[in-house]
Amino acid sequence: MNFKPLILLFGVALFTISCNNSANKDKKSKQVTLVGTVANYEQDTLYLENITAKNTIYKDIVYAIPLTNKTNFNYTFDVEEPSYFRSGRTFFYLSPGDSLVANIDTRGRDLASFTGKGAEANNFLRKLPYPKGGSYWGNRELSANIKSYKDMPETFKIVVEDRLNVLKSLTNVSDEFKRLESSRINFDYVNTLKSTTYLYYYKLRSGDITEEQYDALTQEASEYLTPFMESYLKDFNSTDYLQLEVFQSILYYLKDDSFKAKLNLPELSEELKEYIVTGDLISEFSKEGYSKAFKEKLIQEKSKIKNQEYINAIEFKEKEYEAITEGSPASDLKFNKLDGSTVNLSDYKGKVVVIDLWATWCGPCMAEKPSFEALEEKFHNNDNVEFISLSIDTEKAWKKYFEKNEVKGNQLQIYRNELSDYMVVSIPRFFVIDKDQKIVDVFAPWPSSGKLEEMINNILSE
Repeated sequence: MNFKPLILLFGVALFTISCNNSANKDKKSKQVTLVGTVANYEQDTLYLENITAKNTIYKDIVYAIPLTNKTNFNYTFDVEEPSYFRSGRTFFYLSPGDSLVANIDTRGRDLASFTGKGAEANNFLRKLPYPKGGSYWGNRELSANIKSYKDMPETFKIVVEDRLNVLKSLTNVSDEFKRLESSRINFDYVNTLKSTTYLYYYKLRSGDITEEQYDALTQEASEYLTPFMESYLKDFNSTDYLQLEVFQSILYYLKDDSFKAKLNLPELSEELKEYIVTGDLISEFSKEGYSKAFKEKLIQEKSKIKNQEYINAIEFKEKEYEAITEGSPASDLKFNKLDGSTVNLSDYKGKVVVIDLWATWCGPCMAEKPSFEALEEKFHNNDNVEFISLSIDTEKAWKKYFEKNEVKGNQLQIYRNELSDYMVVSIPRFFVIDKDQKIVDVFAPWPSSGKLEEMINNILSE
C-alpha cells in the first residue's frame, strides 16, 4: 500500500486547520467586547462614534449598539488599532483585545464606571474636562476662588499637576496613551487660559459692564495670560493630537499668526495646514449645502490638497450632499406627536412642507422661533402649505417644555440621529419640501430674513 498520498493529504489537512486557527486568532485579537448599561437614555440603540477616525481623517465610523429595555448592551466589534471613541458625553479608549464592562450615564462622563480589560484607561477618561466649557473652568472648587485673571495661571496649574500625577500612576495603559493624555492635559491648560470670557460673562449678562468694557477686559486678560502658555505648546505639530477633542480648539488659536508670533512658535506643519483646509471645506458643506458658488470654490481648494485621505473625505461629502440638493427625493422621516402617536413626512405629500429644526437648549433657535410662528400665521388659511416645528430634544425634554409653554402650530419631535440623511450638523436649520416630496432647499433662509417667505410664495405660485 502506498502511504505517501495519505501522508500528503494529512499534511495538507493539518496545514489548513493551522491556517484557519491562525486566522481565527487574528480576528479575535482585533475584537473589542463591550458589556454594560446606559442610564437616562430613551432610545433602543446606543451610538458609538470612532473619534480617532472622525478627527484625524474626517471619516465617520459609527457603531449602532442594540439595547435591551433601552438599558443593557452586549456588543463585539473589530478595532484595528487603539482609538478613541465617544457615546454622548462619555469617551472611550479601546484597543484590540479589550473586554470591558461599561456602565455609563448620559448626564455626564464622570458618572461612568469601567471594569475588565482596558478599564484603567477608560476610568481615567471619566475626568476629562469639557473644552467647550472652558476646560479646567469646569472645576468649580478651584474656579470659584478666581477673582482676577492674574489668579488663573497658578490656580489652574494645580489641576494640571494633579492630572499628570494620576496619569503617571497608571500601570495598565500603554506609553502611547500616556503620551497623548499628557499632551491633552497641557492643551486643556492653554484652552483654560484662553477662556477669559468666564471671568466677565455674568457681569455682562447682568448689566454690570457694557459690551465695550467686556471686550476691553477680555483683551487685557488675554495679553497678560498669553506668555504663560508657551511652555505648554512646545509640542503641537503632530497629527496624532487631532484625535484629542481639545486640540481642535488649540488648532484654532494656532491658525492665528499673531498668537504664534507672541510665543515664538513654529509654523504649522504642512500636514496640519492641509487638515485645516479640508476641515474648512467640510464645514462649508454643513453651513450651506452643495451650492453652485461652493462647487466652484471646492474645485479650486481641493486641487491644493495632497493627502489622499483628505481628498477621499471631501469627495465622500460631495456625494452625501449631492443627495440633498434641489430636486432630489426627500427621504421619509417618522415624527413623534405630543399625544404619543406618530406621523411621517410622506403623509404631507400634496403640500409644500416648511420645517423649523430646533431644540430648547439652542439659543439661536429660540430667538428665531417667533419669526417662524409669525410666518406660519401668515399662511394659516392656506391648505397648500404645512409648517412643522420639529424638535430634536429628547422626547421627555420636549414634552416637559410644552407643560409650561403654549403649543403653537404643528409641534413634532425626532431624534437627531434619525436625520442623518439630511446631514444635520448644527441648528437652527430650515427645510422646504415641495408637494411632490422633492427637496427645494434643506438649507433654506431663516424666517427673520424675509427670504423664506419669498421662497414659499414663489413655490406656491408655480
